[in-house]
Amino acid sequence: MLKNDFLMREIESFSKFVIEIFRKEKFEIDKEQVAMIEDDYLFYHFQEMIYNGKINEAENALFETIEKNPKLEHLKLSEKFYSEVFKMSDEYLQEQNYSREEAFESLDQIKEIYQKKYNDSNRRNWKEVRND
Repeated sequence: MLKNDFLMREIESFSKFVIEIFRKEKFEIDKEQVAMIEDDYLFYHFQEMIYNGKINEAENALFETIEKNPKLEHLKLSEKFYSEVFKMSDEYLQEQNYSREEAFESLDQIKEIYQKKYNDSNRRNWKEVRND
């Protein structure tokens, strides 16, 4: 995980550097595009881990990412992640001490994380509306 943290800090540092250059040149950077680049990096990193027999480690990293910040882009990232997992043969998954059942259970857990976050958020918003 230290390697991942280091890489993420490097990406963030590079992004800030690029932003400073563009500011000097009077260009604007779209924050959504930067977020997409970061999410693409995460996907390719997870994909590499899947194909190198580190499915469990990749899944743990995915959950850490989602739990830190359950934004909708990470939900899309998880969809892409499990699409890659489901492309693997049963034999490959078994060799990696992983199964399709485990993937389905993980998808259910991710669904619960997002339902809780967005249901709680919606409840708070509704209470604010009712109190006005």
